[in-house]
Amino acid sequence: MRVDNYKVVHWLNTRKVTTGQIAETIGMDHAQLEKLLASDDEWPDEVAAALARALQITPEQFVASGRSDATVLVRTAQELRDTRRAIQRDGIHFYNYYTMAAPQGAVAPVILDILCPADRVPQLNNGHLEPAITINLGPGDIYGRWGEELGEATWQVIKANAEADDWIVGDSYVEPSYCPHSYSLASDAPARIVSYTGQSALAGLMEAVNEWSDPAAHAMLGLLDESLTPQQVAVLLLARRGHTLESAAAQLGVRETDLVAALDQGTVELLRELGTTLGFDYRLLIRPATRHDAVGKTFKDIAECRAETRDFQGYQVTSMASAPHLPDLTGLFLRVAGDSGANLCEPAESHYLVSAGSLTLHWTGADGSDEQAELGVDASAWVAPFVTHRWSGDGALIKLGSGRHLGYLDLYELTNTYAAVSTLRRGRRDNRGWGYDS
Repeated sequence: MRVDNYKVVHWLNTRKVTTGQIAETIGMDHAQLEKLLASDDEWPDEVAAALARALQITPEQFVASGRSDATVLVRTAQELRDTRRAIQRDGIHFYNYYTMAAPQGAVAPVILDILCPADRVPQLNNGHLEPAITINLGPGDIYGRWGEELGEATWQVIKANAEADDWIVGDSYVEPSYCPHSYSLASDAPARIVSYTGQSALAGLMEAVNEWSDPAAHAMLGLLDESLTPQQVAVLLLARRGHTLESAAAQLGVRETDLVAALDQGTVELLRELGTTLGFDYRLLIRPATRHDAVGKTFKDIAECRAETRDFQGYQVTSMASAPHLPDLTGLFLRVAGDSGANLCEPAESHYLVSAGSLTLHWTGADGSDEQAELGVDASAWVAPFVTHRWSGDGALIKLGSGRHLGYLDLYELTNTYAAVSTLRRGRRDNRGWGYDS
């Protein structure tokens, strides 16, 4: 088994067990265990299984991800075509799916051939946990459907750009979790879309809730509402600390009605004092901003993109659809002209699709070397977080990103972390034990 030795050390520290103690527990020579921990060799399956049992975890919890030192992955247009799989729905050949470049086990954007004809209302799917950003690649327009009853929010044309600035390839929109959706052609012209189901910030919670008992899950759902208000969040946070709104207000020396008003109006000073005094992040009590239609999606058309075109570090760019309630989901149309583009260094992973021309991707490899790849139309690339890279040539790109580090929740946590940089520096590839003799 390919084991991540840093994860093993982390679990030894978590369980407060030394290497000598765990070696004795699993009946292994201490020096042999230390040798495994100091090497990149695969672990014997029986040793990994015995160690997992002793630590009361599963072997999967310290298996290596296979992404160590990954910087850039590329997929040529032919390699993209080789991923084709035909999808049947409603008794017809409905889509062809193709997968863009991404590490094994990671979420990757997909390209879809839209095959449902214009004279047929497309059958809805069931939606999915991951929120998504979708762009019409053209050349034709398509219909989007997002509900059983067809109306302004549930039936809409998603246009392709046939003008001179067609590096802005088409309309785009973002959709929330479990939003049913489907597409059909709007004419005889063929059309494709690129759809990126980005990582859901709820994925970890959902994984945990799936393991809860039914009474526990129902109890949680009974305490929550479709849209959590600041007062509901405050009640949950206060109850955990043995407080009610009344007793919390008394500790602050204010009336309960004043605290309720502060929660309703977002009075930052009082909410900050509440969080500081009782030990939680007051920002959870600030009502979030939203921008979406009746089914939760946020749309952006070609004209809006055209109006926002700007220069960015030697590239011409404009933003796709975005929404404050889906802060990790981002998209850019990007025009490359010559060798003037500066280095980019993104805080989260990026997915690129070449939509026009011939481009060269330059990047810094894991060993610090200069790497490059020539990419044509329909080639794609995955770039890891904080990998320095740039583009040259003559063409256009679609750039997509979600929250795979540093994302919204990462930044939220880091702003709360004491000595954040020192903590990250210590934690990266930490192989130091708990500090006791073995």
